[in-house]
Amino acid sequence: MSYKLVNPLINTWSQENWQNASDTILFAGLSAQQPFHTMAVQMQDVRSNGVDSKFLWGWKRDMYDYLQVHGEQLYDKLMEIKTTRYGKYGVLERDKQMMFELTKVPGLGVVKAGFVMQLMFGRVGCVDVHNLKRLRSVKLTDLSFPKSLRDDTKLKKIESYVKICKGNNSSEKLWNKWCEVLTYKQCNRGRFKSGFDVSMFHLTALLGKKQFGGLTG
Repeated sequence: MSYKLVNPLINTWSQENWQNASDTILFAGLSAQQPFHTMAVQMQDVRSNGVDSKFLWGWKRDMYDYLQVHGEQLYDKLMEIKTTRYGKYGVLERDKQMMFELTKVPGLGVVKAGFVMQLMFGRVGCVDVHNLKRLRSVKLTDLSFPKSLRDDTKLKKIESYVKICKGNNSSEKLWNKWCEVLTYKQCNRGRFKSGFDVSMFHLTALLGKKQFGGLTG
């Protein structure tokens, strides 16, 4: 139930304007190689200190800088694609084209781009190392996204990734399973009571609010 209650709220907020969309993309990037329970602190620090945030290191600084310059243009492109008709294969093609635009952001490979899609549009999903362990048919090479790939190869790789997510019962199942896994991950142990709490933490960390009408899972 956590996805159906929480994800639409994040989707709506993320699509309101380019600043919210940029924060959502940055949220996905900041979560890489970090304990998830630190996300609220990280987002607050970046919002308070901007480019001087201690959490903007390496490619995360590059991502932040890119979004400051190109965030509005990227948002406009994503929203344009969202409303474009692509004929028989419309949904798949929209997902693929949005993912392609997102992978232009420094630090966003196919997996984190899938996470942004999940947060912004309730589409695709994040097949990270946690989900990879339980999806036996998926190989690590399916998720690799070298910068040297040509655009046509990138699009094929993205299409394959989107199909992997759809083949595993879509964004909702990936989200709910991932939240359950994070509940018991050692670095988060004792910080979340359930997968629903992890799901809600996405909302509060990203939006910077603590009350959402008494949502319960």
